[in-house]
Amino acid sequence: MLVRRLLARLLDWLLVLVVAWPLAHEPVLVVLGAAAYDALLLRWNTLGKVLTGLRVVGPASGLSLRRVLARTLITTALPGGGVVLVLTGLGWREPALMAGLGWQQPWVVIGERVGTGSAGWLAPLLLVGGLVLLVLSAVESLDLRGTRTWHDRKAGTAVIRVASHR
Repeated sequence: MLVRRLLARLLDWLLVLVVAWPLAHEPVLVVLGAAAYDALLLRWNTLGKVLTGLRVVGPASGLSLRRVLARTLITTALPGGGVVLVLTGLGWREPALMAGLGWQQPWVVIGERVGTGSAGWLAPLLLVGGLVLLVLSAVESLDLRGTRTWHDRKAGTAVIRVASHR
């Protein structure tokens, strides 16, 4: 079950990357797109879960907005934020969004150019923070008890295998 869940998550992230990256070229927007995709399709099913034969189920009363947002925050925003912080800490930037808004120098904040040289201590801090978020996400995802991981227990959900129609 764990391998199916991880494969479903990977397929969903790849789908979001293929769709969102050409449009935005901004890691933060891709993460927001992934969170929106996850939250909107949680009540039905994401493409990754369909392809791996999984489904998220909630309590008999259904999935409330609070449960959907809690689950999405932990499963999508946490690792996505970690990746964004790691990329930023490594000095990788894609200025398409800022340039698209008309800024000629996209990484100018209040008249000063933001760079790794001006804030030498910030890059390693962002890198370590991102790695910590990724490790927390991995540990959280591996905490599988039956059909429920930690985020499932907190959100009141479970992931089940769907019987194939033959």
